Amino acid sequence: MAGGSPRPTARGWGLLAAGTVLCGLGLGLGYPALAALGAPAFPAVAAGLLLAGRSRPVRVRRRCSAVRTRAGEPVRITVDLDEPPRAEAFDRVRGPGGEAVVPLGTAGTRTRYEVAADRRGVLEIGPLSIVRTDPLGSARTSCPADDVPVRVLVHPRHHPLAAVPAGGTGGRDASTAATRASEGAFAGLRDHAPGDDVRQVHWRTSARRGRLVVREHADTLRAGLTVLVDDRHGPAELDPLAEVAASIVAHHPAIPVDLRLAGGARSPATAGRTAHLDLLAEATARPDADFAAACGRLRTGPGRAVVLLPATASRDAATALAALAGRTALSLVGVIGTAGGAEPPHERGARRGVRLLEAPDAAAFAERWNRAPWWAR
Repeated sequence: MAGGSPRPTARGWGLLAAGTVLCGLGLGLGYPALAALGAPAFPAVAAGLLLAGRSRPVRVRRRCSAVRTRAGEPVRITVDLDEPPRAEAFDRVRGPGGEAVVPLGTAGTRTRYEVAADRRGVLEIGPLSIVRTDPLGSARTSCPADDVPVRVLVHPRHHPLAAVPAGGTGGRDASTAATRASEGAFAGLRDHAPGDDVRQVHWRTSARRGRLVVREHADTLRAGLTVLVDDRHGPAELDPLAEVAASIVAHHPAIPVDLRLAGGARSPATAGRTAHLDLLAEATARPDADFAAACGRLRTGPGRAVVLLPATASRDAATALAALAGRTALSLVGVIGTAGGAEPPHERGARRGVRLLEAPDAAAFAERWNRAPWWAR
C-alpha cells in the first residue's frame, strides 16, 4: 500500500489546542508566562510530524497454510517483513461475515496468526497496514508496504452420506466411471456451459454456429449423478444447499458428479471434487436465474439427478418434479429449510420415478438420506 502523509494524533491535536489556548490567554491578558508555557506545543507537534513521516517502504511476504479450507477450520497466516519499522501493524480480512481489522501489535520480522470463517465463501487477507508514530505519540503516518493480498476459498461443511450405487454401468467397475466420463461414447452436441472442459469443444461446429458447442458422452450420463443447486437466494438459503451439494460430492468419489447452478455456472463431471467444492465456495445469489429452464435441461438426460432448492421456494418443487419425471433413472428433489407457512411440496404429490426429500437443515437432510435410500425403488 502507498504511504500516507503524517497527521496529528488525538494527543497531537490536544497539544495544539492547549498551546493555542495558553498562548492566546497569555498574549491577550498580558501573562507572558502562559504564552511561554503554550508555545513549545507547536514545535513539538511539528517535530512529531517530521519524525513520523520519515518512513521507508516495507517489503511484505505473506504465506497461508492452505489456499482452501472448510468452514470453521482455521488457516494460519505468516507475515514476514524486511527491516520492520518501529510501528504498529494491522491486517485486513474480508470474508463471508464482512470485513475485520486484525491488530498484530508492534511490527516484527515474522508474525503469525490464525483466521477462520464460520461460513463458506472467499476470504481475502491483506493488505497489511503499518502505522508509525513519533516517540511522543503526537503524530502518525502509514508506512508504504509492498503487500499482495491472498485469497482463501472456504468450502462448505459436508455431512456423511450413504453412497449412491453407480447405476447404468452394465456391471463394469464403478471406479472407472471418471475415466469413462471423458472417454465415453459420443452422444451428441450441446451449447457450452461455464465450467465445461475446453478439450470437449467441437471447434468446427462452434465456428459454423457462431457460439461454443461441446461434445456430450453417453457413458458419462449413464454412470453419473447430476446435481442442480438453486442459487437464486441469499446466504441464509444458499448455504444449506451448498452443504448438501458438498456432501454429495465428497461422499461419491467413485461416481462422476456433474454439478450445476441454476444461474448457469457449472463444474462438469471431469472437473473433480476440488473444482466442485470451489464452485460451491464462490457461489453467490443469482436472483435472475431461470430455475425452470435449468430444470428443463435435466429432463431428458439419462442417469440419476438431484435438484436442491430452499423451502422458501418450495412452490418451485413441482417444476423440478415434473422435469425429473422424464428421466430413465430414479431421481430426487431435495427441499431444505423451513418455509414459515409456505405450502409444503409434498401436498402437491411427487411424480413417478422421482423422490421428494424434505429436511430443516443439511444435517437432517443427510440423516434422512441415509435412513431411507431414495434411489431404491
